[in-house]
Amino acid sequence: MNVAKTSAPTSDIAESEVVKKAFLNASRMMKESGFGLKSDVKVAIDPQLPFMGYSMPLGKGYRIVVSGGSVGSGMLEGLIVHEMSHIYRMENNHISHDAEVIEAAIDKIGKKHLSHDYQQKIVHDLLNDIQDLYADDISMRVLKNNQILDPAEISTFLQDWVKDEPVKSDDPKRDRWVNTSIMVHNARALGQMTRHGIEDTDGKAEESNKRFLSRMPPTASSQFPSFQDLMINLKENMTRDQYRKLLADYLNRFLEVAEKN
Repeated sequence: MNVAKTSAPTSDIAESEVVKKAFLNASRMMKESGFGLKSDVKVAIDPQLPFMGYSMPLGKGYRIVVSGGSVGSGMLEGLIVHEMSHIYRMENNHISHDAEVIEAAIDKIGKKHLSHDYQQKIVHDLLNDIQDLYADDISMRVLKNNQILDPAEISTFLQDWVKDEPVKSDDPKRDRWVNTSIMVHNARALGQMTRHGIEDTDGKAEESNKRFLSRMPPTASSQFPSFQDLMINLKENMTRDQYRKLLADYLNRFLEVAEKN
């Protein structure tokens, strides 16, 4: 059993205890579902973190960092299970979490396409979408086995990811990049719902995405199905060469839309 050790700055002892309890419950659920972790894992709270959380290698083990906002969100145990699923993938050397393959995919794009900070962040987030899908192939099984989230909560969570309005500013190139990335993130959310049999209640996510695509140039919106198919059909087992090709095709398809639409 992993031991929770809160080590990020937090002024609220009660919050630390809540996170520690959630971590121990998540550890138990992972183990009982057949995905127990072997490494030492520390969990910390970052009160200023602008997103829910992340995990990273730390010495011979790993650290999970959760945001202050996630602590009272009702999603804390689900978040920790998700991050533990990333760690499980790393522990077991799954190709989706192979740092060398991911870095090579970024290098292959070249500095020409990553000269701005926003471009680097977008590419990072695109690759993270793939990693998240592989992590959630585990976490969704654990959450369903333990029924810690109501199916309606999971549906609402993923539906809320789907954006229905492109951005518009005085920087057309940046807008193309951002809007193409939104399209891919929408594909990831809808793809994940299909992948795990999560109901799109009242068709909310599908309708939001339709509105978004209707506001995009046809040369861009026509590529949505190919991104959605990729998200739905990711295979559990791939060779390094197969995964390299998948990432290269994925990023090249994104660039073709972001640079030319």
